[in-house]
Amino acid sequence: MSDEAGRRPELRSTSGDCRVCGRSALEEIAGFSRFRRVTSDCRPWPSGGRLGVCRACGCVQKPDSRELARELALIYDGYAIYHQGGGAEQAVFGASGQAVSRSSRLVEALRSQVCLPPKGQLLDVGCGNGATLRAFGATMPGWSLVGTELDDRNRPEIESIGGVEGFFVCPVSDVPGHFDMVTMVHVLEHVPRPVALVEMAWAKLSRGGLLLIHLPDYTRNPFDLLIADHCTHFTAETAVRLIRRATGADVTAVHDWVPKELTVVVRAVAVLSRPQPSEAPADALGESIAQELRWLSRLAEAARSIARRGRFGLFGTSIAATWLFAELEEAVDFFVDEDRNRVGRSFLGRPVYHPDQTPAGSQVYLVLPAVTAKAIRPRVAREGVDYHLPPQR
Repeated sequence: MSDEAGRRPELRSTSGDCRVCGRSALEEIAGFSRFRRVTSDCRPWPSGGRLGVCRACGCVQKPDSRELARELALIYDGYAIYHQGGGAEQAVFGASGQAVSRSSRLVEALRSQVCLPPKGQLLDVGCGNGATLRAFGATMPGWSLVGTELDDRNRPEIESIGGVEGFFVCPVSDVPGHFDMVTMVHVLEHVPRPVALVEMAWAKLSRGGLLLIHLPDYTRNPFDLLIADHCTHFTAETAVRLIRRATGADVTAVHDWVPKELTVVVRAVAVLSRPQPSEAPADALGESIAQELRWLSRLAEAARSIARRGRFGLFGTSIAATWLFAELEEAVDFFVDEDRNRVGRSFLGRPVYHPDQTPAGSQVYLVLPAVTAKAIRPRVAREGVDYHLPPQR
């Protein structure tokens, strides 16, 4: 990635309709193609991607193309979910350092905010290896659970989860029955036709049922812009706009259920007028993305400088650390992670240490949004190891 990638990118019109508002108003960000990328299952991916922003509604997205379709097929053909932890879902950490799985945190937040009946039927769309089904079943044992996926690779694991009564490899519209809740956890950002998927999920709800969609927000975590298989990069505003377009219902969006991520909840009762997109200033939208790309460039340059000082490690074994590992052209000696499922393993050919095991005299870079990194550093710091913060955004 050259220094030019950090400058304000040129906006140029491109063909195709916006995935959120449906209008032909995409402006492509020319400088983005210089950035190396990463897959959502944490594999380095080469530069050459495309990124656009809709001047009508402000949604950031990858323009449809044959190359995007080809890349998606390649990524999903070799997809290995949570391979860093042997298939165990990534953990999220509280202020005290206590770890819980992301799905467990999500389910507990849901229960604290929504009164759920002791019995019901749940459909989890894009269930992966069953993380959400597992967490929901453990918390709500009276519910029957159903999952869908694109293929059968995780069928035995999913069908072994307590409460699971069905697993389907088919379009959501072909799943039999209706459900009291439909969930999509880190699914909507992956699909080329998100409005159609939400419409199908909405049609599977019983009256009064709940639709829960959990997804990344690039304004809270700019590394999301670098994920090659995320077709759409949401904010709370664009997610709400898309879901209202698909359902016509009132929508609640919250950021505090899982750190750095967005949760949207819709109940199948109220039907509102469908929103009409309004023109958004393309220059302002482009500058917003430019700021995020400049920050990523500064972060990588700071890491290069620190890596020259000696033994060097990256904190984390997920999206951000994978991307920076590739940007530094493998000038990384080890990784550091608090997640016990990942400690002691090898990631990208490097050992993974717990913070307590980090070699003395090392430099460790906290590859996180600056606010998150600042909060974590006091918890993981130890004598003889220098933990470095990323630049402020």
